[in-house]
Amino acid sequence: MTSMSTDPTSATAALEAAAATTAQTGDVEFDMIEAIAKMRSQIGPDGKPIKPSWALSEDNWEEEMKSIPLFMRSFDPNADVDTVPELAALQSLIYDGTPEEIADNFKNQGNDMFRDGKHHYPHAIQYYTQGIDQKCKDAKLNSVLYANRAAVNLELGNLRKCVNDCLRAIEHNPTNIKAYYRAGRAYHQLEKYDEAVSAFTHGLAADPNNGSIKVALEAAQKAKLARDAKDAEKRAQQEYEAQQEALVAAVMKKRGIRSGTVLAQLPNAEYASHRPSYDPTTDTLTVPCLILYPEFNQSDFITHFPVESTFAEQLAPVLDEAAAPWDPQHTYRSATTDVYFLTFNEDPNLRRLVKVGKKNTLQSVLKLSWSCVVNGVVEFLVLHRNNQFCKEYVEKYRQRASPASSASSK
Repeated sequence: MTSMSTDPTSATAALEAAAATTAQTGDVEFDMIEAIAKMRSQIGPDGKPIKPSWALSEDNWEEEMKSIPLFMRSFDPNADVDTVPELAALQSLIYDGTPEEIADNFKNQGNDMFRDGKHHYPHAIQYYTQGIDQKCKDAKLNSVLYANRAAVNLELGNLRKCVNDCLRAIEHNPTNIKAYYRAGRAYHQLEKYDEAVSAFTHGLAADPNNGSIKVALEAAQKAKLARDAKDAEKRAQQEYEAQQEALVAAVMKKRGIRSGTVLAQLPNAEYASHRPSYDPTTDTLTVPCLILYPEFNQSDFITHFPVESTFAEQLAPVLDEAAAPWDPQHTYRSATTDVYFLTFNEDPNLRRLVKVGKKNTLQSVLKLSWSCVVNGVVEFLVLHRNNQFCKEYVEKYRQRASPASSASSK
């Protein structure tokens, strides 16, 4: 608090002079006003009128007023009341009365804090909690305290706390309309639409003409219907996908194509959504294929590779129509590249490199004993036929497959 100090002897002298004058004139009111005016007319070193030490500042008097115990709107329970006698006296007054009277007083203070705005919400919760802690025997008052604290928690976004307080409020008073309403709003925001509808329905049973609850119930019912429709659509999609997977698995098994899942080789998210598919009307089985170019650390992805199609048929549009950004000289073409597969093994150190002709169909390769559709995707490599990097790459796998290399690895 900013205030101007004054010489107490000057103030005393002014008042004594007023008293002396009063004895002569008999006009007490006039003389006191004149004495105060004289005090105000005294100018300090800074050129401003001298004020008593207890005077409030003109710019911040409202905030300073709140620091005076008698005008405090909230009270810190951890404050050292021993050092401020006024606070000790006020605190004793707060707890003066029956538990019901004390709880009701805390409720009213909480209401004041709630009306003062969001900045005071923590104080409102504190007062309502102190009221609840009195454990008074007035069930309706306890219900109001819980419901009011629920209102503050709802505004703060403490939705689960709001629900818990509403349930306690209803325990104390099953006809507390506000508790049902606030519980319903919290449930709605939590997307628990069934519970929201139930809360609003119970509220309307207690107050059939409550317009706010009617509007909230209608909104919750619409949200519930939309959620139920979405869930039904999701379940239908899951059932369809399960049927498709079962159908594809049966077709692959009939054609002698192995499939498996390897957690260590799960595909990236952009590929994982693509799965083998089967069209019974044309008896066409397609498999997503990931084409790897080790020399450039690049890849292409064919979402639906018909297993009865040849590699030449599928690679021609990929390699021959236009140069890839990573191959500006367009050296990778159907005529200059070969296709390789890595044999299936969960241990990557035991995988071997196998060359396959482009005239082969994908199905003919997948039926081989070392081949497998892993995690729903087929991977194969494309290497340049007359390229030093590719020659060294192939040689590395040949050395790994040689008996001498196998003996040394042991």
